[in-house]
Amino acid sequence: MIVAAGIGCALSSFTSEANYTDYVPYNGWEATGVLTYGNNFNKSITNKELLKITRKVGSILSYENNIRQKIKAEIQEAISGEASLASYDFQILGDLEVKLIGLSDGTIEARVGNISISAYAKIKKSWYAKGKIRVSSNKLTLIGKYNPYSGKLSGLRANSGFKMNVDVDVDSILDLLIPLFNSQFTNKLEDSLKVGFENSIISALNSRLDGYEDVLLGLDRYLPKNQYIYRGEDYAIKVENAFKDLISNESLTVKLTSRQKSLKFNKDTPNITINRVDINVSNNLFLNIYDDPIIETEFRPECNGNDCTVEP
Repeated sequence: MIVAAGIGCALSSFTSEANYTDYVPYNGWEATGVLTYGNNFNKSITNKELLKITRKVGSILSYENNIRQKIKAEIQEAISGEASLASYDFQILGDLEVKLIGLSDGTIEARVGNISISAYAKIKKSWYAKGKIRVSSNKLTLIGKYNPYSGKLSGLRANSGFKMNVDVDVDSILDLLIPLFNSQFTNKLEDSLKVGFENSIISALNSRLDGYEDVLLGLDRYLPKNQYIYRGEDYAIKVENAFKDLISNESLTVKLTSRQKSLKFNKDTPNITINRVDINVSNNLFLNIYDDPIIETEFRPECNGNDCTVEP
């Protein structure tokens, strides 16, 4: 009797939990900006205007999908008529960084990247003739110039040590069916993938959602003014000006990230994307901006613990 009661309580608790779901309400998306100056000043602001910055982060990071599709298409083209693509997996390793460095001649050097890639594909000629293709790279850094007046990056070139590697491992029977497949495929793919990787990143960073902002990520337009005041100075303006007035040996680093956040018991939208930008001005002034949506919990009596699937 006691055991039955215990089970009943557990089921009741589980059913009650299953009747609730997390969700982001209409107009519930906001972003938070935290500005820190040395050990003296720290202030956090949450509003919708900052979303224009985090949305640009998402737009820039779309280069990942461009590269994913580019590598897949290159592999498919290389094996066209010889074999078919059975499966494909791809990932970017590392978070995209943009580092601006003031030079003695008054110009600003840009270093973009600090990322590498990894891709894995399975190919087949038939059920008994199969192969594996691995594509990888070392760390990529694109080096060029930053125009403080237009916010554009130009003259970007990959670091001299950057290399794409293609490794093909095929069954001996596939080597017999397609003579010289390994060497021809490897040579053909390495050069084209290297160019595609570089161009996808350059294109994404130089894109403009609205066409008029003059600073990377539109910080000159979207960072709220008169909100980060310390000792009579507006530190939002100091961050903006840092993109334009870097002097010799000063630096500014921008790190862009995108992560998935789970919504409990939500079948329709189990995950949402949280974009973030971290700005470091000469290791003294820091600005962190990230999506900070309102997450509410809704009671769903129609579930009754039976009809609604509880997400893990």
